[in-house]
Amino acid sequence: MKVFSCAPIIIISAASLCGAFSPSYHHSYRILTAALHSSNKHPLSSLSRTLCAAAAVEEEGASSQTITHPIKPTPTTTTTAIPPPSLDKIRLEASASSGIECHSELPRILDVIASVCQDYGVLPPLLLDSKNMQCSESPFRSESIPGLLGRVLLLRVHGLPPTYVGDDDDDLLAQLKNESAERIDAILNGDDNTSNNQPILLAFHPVSSESNDHFTIEDVIEKEIMDYGLREEVNDNCQIDDQDNAACFVHPMQFEINCYPSVNIEIDGAMIETIESHNHDDDGERQLQQHFDTSSVLVFDKVLDKGLRKSLLNVVKGHPENDHDSDHKEDQEWNDIENGPDPTRWVRGGLVDVVDDEEKEEGTSNDDDNGNKTQGSSCWGLADEAILDICYNDHPAIAELESKLVQLFPDFIVTRLPEAVLGPCVSPLTANAPTHGDTFTYHIDADPLQVPPSPWADVFGRYPNRSRGMPRFVSCLLYLNDEWDEENWGAPTRFLDPPTQQTYDVFPKPGRCVIMDQDITHTVVAPKIEAGKQRPRYSLVLKLILHPKVEGQDMELSCGRKNLWPEPVVVGSANNEMDLS
Repeated sequence: MKVFSCAPIIIISAASLCGAFSPSYHHSYRILTAALHSSNKHPLSSLSRTLCAAAAVEEEGASSQTITHPIKPTPTTTTTAIPPPSLDKIRLEASASSGIECHSELPRILDVIASVCQDYGVLPPLLLDSKNMQCSESPFRSESIPGLLGRVLLLRVHGLPPTYVGDDDDDLLAQLKNESAERIDAILNGDDNTSNNQPILLAFHPVSSESNDHFTIEDVIEKEIMDYGLREEVNDNCQIDDQDNAACFVHPMQFEINCYPSVNIEIDGAMIETIESHNHDDDGERQLQQHFDTSSVLVFDKVLDKGLRKSLLNVVKGHPENDHDSDHKEDQEWNDIENGPDPTRWVRGGLVDVVDDEEKEEGTSNDDDNGNKTQGSSCWGLADEAILDICYNDHPAIAELESKLVQLFPDFIVTRLPEAVLGPCVSPLTANAPTHGDTFTYHIDADPLQVPPSPWADVFGRYPNRSRGMPRFVSCLLYLNDEWDEENWGAPTRFLDPPTQQTYDVFPKPGRCVIMDQDITHTVVAPKIEAGKQRPRYSLVLKLILHPKVEGQDMELSCGRKNLWPEPVVVGSANNEMDLS
């Protein structure tokens, strides 16, 4: 989906604990995620894992799963001050900044922070010291972490009692940071006069009088990335030269052949201004390069072999992973062809498609197989315990799959979608099982240009997907049924070209793997009656982020192999010769 403004227009809603992703939501999100990811709690704390199950984004999109949880978001309209016993000796020192205008933007930011500290009763007027501040208007750059936004403000806190420096959500510094970030985000996003509405990464760093502190802006960024798991690479457990690992060894030549897509689709074309992270103007700002951009859908039919497909199917169905015997006794296996998904593993209504137009949230409609409009409804989704299982338990099949994805994209660092992008309501892995009669709406999975205020936005900013040298958001969809008659049973994933309203259908096939940009508009189409009233179409989805390995890297998915790929299927506006005026 092409958007021409850097404003955080959030089009993904979650019918869950966290509610919609909107600018008013991010205060409680920042506080909650700060608690979840402080110290060594990431990513396996029981609270984090429970919230991971709160909403699972539907395979090809932004569907969500709802569970009841006692934690409620913190209201954004009031500030709850912590009355410390003696904070009159606290001194806040603005130590260093990068990527912030020193004479116009920085004073406003410091005024906001001083106001927040006074509201919390911890800073008398005029005790925010900035006379020795090192201000650089050039964004910070790191060779080890390409694609950074680089807008950082480091504040050192002197004289803070040790009892007020901790790792929980009552930590005074965490509250000051979260409240300041909220107010600064509101100013940056609501001020048409500002030259840069990108967020700023704040750090309130406690300084002990006994220590010789050397905490730097680079340390701020690295700590934020580590605390929130923003760049945790999935493991390559199946190195293609490891011939002793019989479970996943494939001859390199054979794997290269398997890496070629059978279908290469280009869709949703537009002239856009893409951020070029390697190219900056004299002030250090990212320059925008106008060019013709298209989203990609790649179909791979040889990445999964039969054994891995069956193991992944067992994982989503909750069966023993290596049990590939299809002749189970009836009393040992639920008959899902006759009865639908097993209700001990799946929840009817657990996945609800969420439309990207707020005006259509009620009574949404979608085309059925005959082009008729039908009312939106829900489908089978994994229960919260099952989401926890596939996200966090040890599953060799998922590890092998992720290894194959690492090999598929050797030029990138492959990570799961961190919780700190869209919040704990969206899990990086999910599965779904649409059956005949289900209906769905068009949506996108995510868009880095439209992420809500969050630690991710603070570190990497907002930018168009596929920008050179910037993390690329992609989803991996896997069709897992043992058999599927695509001609008679249907149930394709339908991709929409918004400018022309043309569509392209990718049909399920056992073991088929679809890689797609997360900002592509798409929907599920329910199985036809010929598939049976209850037969589920099982699929597993991984939400991924592909990080560049070097600054300014080309983010093409082909990784230098495009000359060996099939000619692209160009859909609608992706034909750059089409007149879209």
